[in-house]
Amino acid sequence: MKKKILVKGYFKANLGDDLFLKVLADRYPNEKFEILTTPELYKYYASFKNVHIVKQNFLFKAVDKMLLFFSSGGIYKLLKHRYSAVIEIGGSIFPQPKDDLSLTKERKFLEKNFKNYFVIGSNFGPYSSEKFIDNYKDFFKKISGTVFRDRKSKKLFSDLKNVTYAPDVVLNLKNNEKTSYELIEKQYVAVSVIDLGYSDISRNENIKNFKESYEANILTAIVNFVRLGYDIKFVPFSEKQNDLTISNDLAKKLKVINIETNIEVLAKANIDEKVKTIRESSYLISTRYHSMILGWVFGIKQEVFIYADKTRNVIEDLFPQQYAYDILQDQDYTFNLDSFNTMNHVEDIRKNAEKQFYFLDHFLA
Repeated sequence: MKKKILVKGYFKANLGDDLFLKVLADRYPNEKFEILTTPELYKYYASFKNVHIVKQNFLFKAVDKMLLFFSSGGIYKLLKHRYSAVIEIGGSIFPQPKDDLSLTKERKFLEKNFKNYFVIGSNFGPYSSEKFIDNYKDFFKKISGTVFRDRKSKKLFSDLKNVTYAPDVVLNLKNNEKTSYELIEKQYVAVSVIDLGYSDISRNENIKNFKESYEANILTAIVNFVRLGYDIKFVPFSEKQNDLTISNDLAKKLKVINIETNIEVLAKANIDEKVKTIRESSYLISTRYHSMILGWVFGIKQEVFIYADKTRNVIEDLFPQQYAYDILQDQDYTFNLDSFNTMNHVEDIRKNAEKQFYFLDHFLA
């Protein structure tokens, strides 16, 4: 029987990471991938036809905890014989921890036990220690191949032949179903927001200080669209990271300002419904990194609210002209619809984005 490929990632119903998995599964329909996630999310990921799901239920966790006494690999000590390769796919998967600058025990085990180990789609950092970089340089040297999504990350490891760069994985998403605006009965603006108060190792801690002004600026932009006659659709990317909470809060404030406003918050929408909502929008307000990427893929004019280096770096790499407001600069915000724009050469970028799978293609071929 053909072995599966283990896919490691942040599979907790975050649209950006889910799109990584979708692009991967669609690119290799004849391969069988396997992910680990909670029992609550089993149905959420069941739509991926060639992705098998291992539930991290009580028994799974108990066995993993017991095996960790004997091996740093834990449950992977039992599962490793099922796989021909490991793919670690995701965006900000290499942030520097506060204390331990070494590799995680899990990565050490997988690197030692798998000849074929691929890292796809990530950026490196944030970091502050050269020791942290050196530890990962040794790691990347040993595995099969790493493809970063920004040039700054690749430059850190430029002396390694098995480390390269390609534009974001999600730029490989096909745009075969774009609906013309004439077919949309009522035009609307899709909005992606985040909770700046949410603690995350990959975020600048200072960003919390801008939570109030950020939400006020988002509200200003939305109110201007409402006055122009547009409906509003909030597209939460991650309920776990409070996107849904902030979306609901802003929707309530909008109703206070204008009770007639037609607002929808996509609370229970699946992956395809969220992507479709962005694809068919008239304009896009993007805070989530992959909301910006989808705006480029589907040619939606947008304003990007930059909250992290990953967004700033990719704009610099691919489309410096992107209309954006940098939250950390805390400048006065002015709504300017004429400045909303989007990438107009996405097909060329998409061809380069396929190189995210350069090392994996060679292995599977």
